[in-house]
Order: sequence, then C-alpha cells, then structure tokens
Amino acid sequence: MKKTAAKRGRPALYVTYCSGRKKEDPEPMPAVRRYVSARIRAVHRKSREDAAPFAILSGEFGLLGPYQRIPYYNHLLRADEVESLLPLVVGYLGRKGVRAVRFFHDPLRKDPRLAPYIDAIKRACRLAGARLILTEL
Repeated sequence: MKKTAAKRGRPALYVTYCSGRKKEDPEPMPAVRRYVSARIRAVHRKSREDAAPFAILSGEFGLLGPYQRIPYYNHLLRADEVESLLPLVVGYLGRKGVRAVRFFHDPLRKDPRLAPYIDAIKRACRLAGARLILTEL
C-alpha cells in the first residue's frame, strides 16, 4: 500500500527567489503573476505536481505564498539587508509549521547577485529549525 502524503509527513516547502522582471500594473496582484519568470512558473508547477506547498522569497516582503497580493516594487536584496529580512522569513516558516525547505536556484556562478537570497534562506532555516535542501537548476 502506498503511503499518503499525510502518513509520510508534510512535504518540504518549495521555494525560489523573486525576479527582477515584474508586471508593472499598479494594482496589487498575486505574487505568482507579478513576477515574470520561467523559473518561478516551473518551480510552482513542480510544487503542484508533487503536492508540495510553494513560496517565493522576496527581498522586499520575505516569503510570499503564490497568491498573496503584492504591489509593484523594484528591489534587489543586498547582503547588508539579510539580517533585517530574517524575522519575516523565520516568522513565515513558523506560522506555516515548515519542517523542511527545498530551495530552487540558478547556479551562483551564473548570477552572483543570488548570494544574499541563499544566505537568507540558509540562516532562516537554521533559526526556524527547518531542514534545507538546496536544488540548483
């Protein structure tokens, strides 16, 4: 007999970082629609296929559920901002009862600007007591 997701325990939260390209509509819209990114769409689709929850790591808002409505903004997370972002990310993990995070990211050598996002998710998982699985795309 196959184990159900409930019997195996909660699946890892699938997370990827936001994108620089965004729809510029001034009205708030769901995060998954705001960000213009094939990577985000692919990870969101994989989360649905695997029946795993999904979130986007924003340098402005912390972790966002895919349908959380956000306004347009333009901000790239810097290393000196990670510390102040941690309470938002750790708080989200705690509220959702997340025990494991699978973070999908492009290779750091391809885009070194990702380093603060990877640092933020590593530190937040450590503080929240959640296991982190880094998955390079």
